Amino acid sequence: MVGMRNPFRPTFGASPKVWAGRHTVLDEFSTALGSGPGHPHRSIIISGSRGIGKTVLLTELEDKARAQGWVVIRASGRQGMAETLTQSTIPEVIESLEPTPQRKITGVSVAGLGSVRSDLTEEKPVVPRLVTRLHQLLGKLHGTGVLITIDEIQDSDPNDLTEIAVAYQDLVRDDAEVALAMAGLTQGVNQLLNLPGATFLRRARHYELGPLTIDDAIATLTDTAADAGKPFTPGAAEYAGELTQGYPYLVQLIGYLAWNRAGDKEITRADVSSISEEAIDTLGRQVHHPSLRAVPPRQREYLDAMAHIQSQTGRPSVSTTDLTTALGRPVTALSDTRGKLIDRDLIVPAGWGEVEFAQPYLGDYLRREQGPTRVS
Repeated sequence: MVGMRNPFRPTFGASPKVWAGRHTVLDEFSTALGSGPGHPHRSIIISGSRGIGKTVLLTELEDKARAQGWVVIRASGRQGMAETLTQSTIPEVIESLEPTPQRKITGVSVAGLGSVRSDLTEEKPVVPRLVTRLHQLLGKLHGTGVLITIDEIQDSDPNDLTEIAVAYQDLVRDDAEVALAMAGLTQGVNQLLNLPGATFLRRARHYELGPLTIDDAIATLTDTAADAGKPFTPGAAEYAGELTQGYPYLVQLIGYLAWNRAGDKEITRADVSSISEEAIDTLGRQVHHPSLRAVPPRQREYLDAMAHIQSQTGRPSVSTTDLTTALGRPVTALSDTRGKLIDRDLIVPAGWGEVEFAQPYLGDYLRREQGPTRVS
């Protein structure tokens, strides 16, 4: 077994070798693509926290569309998104389907007596609107359609989204073969849904991704390793699955590290145990550290208090009452901080009067990095 390639893929956005827990989304979307224009599930939104698998799922949806012969147009939620689609992305796809006419020589003379002259066979057209570009692209296709995907939609300019929405709805009214799939952080997506003129977003099929079940995490670990010829020993995958807490990035990371540690033998519980600290440290560097980089002092103080209380109670959720006691401030003074941390995707509501961290092991990371401040 020496020299086998590691089948786990702990890279953000990279599709795993084995899927578990997201088949409902993939199956419903595949059905929508094959059901003709007008199917309500041809426009979907995927939301969730960092590392939960949004981009990976968006990539899988693209693969499902390509498998049915569809053309995929990919965008990212940044400034000028609609303009980039109109002036660059879609024209490049059209060009790949039907190359533009080449220059032709219209006159030639011997050196010293004249010069070479060339003309374009067509005049440069005026740049059309997005909907016109899409109509042009669809006109090149036969028996298939166009899927537009937008990642990091929470960063999108509302004006860009409006332009895309108008174009998409115009095509839907014309019974065009189009579909639209978007992905973004939960709170950012929710804010977009509340904007005036976001009706088309609210009509889209909305999937909010949560953690995998532990059974799905175990199945992913077990099947991925076994398919590549290096299985987990009894109990090892179960232990690894518990460590992941259902977090897709950790599933791939723990599987990757344990695979390498096992060498040319089966993956044992001891292998998983020996890499657990490294996996959690890597999660901290890759996910927690960037998330905390721009957090203001008051919000960081709130997070440190949560981490301290969590370690004392042994419970994943922290009550608002405990936070007010620890920080010495009333609930009303903390509500704004709480809301901003939810918007940052660092904490989530966990029932009446309670919150918890949005990502696994964030409390551990905070306790290791810096002790809590102003906590009684």
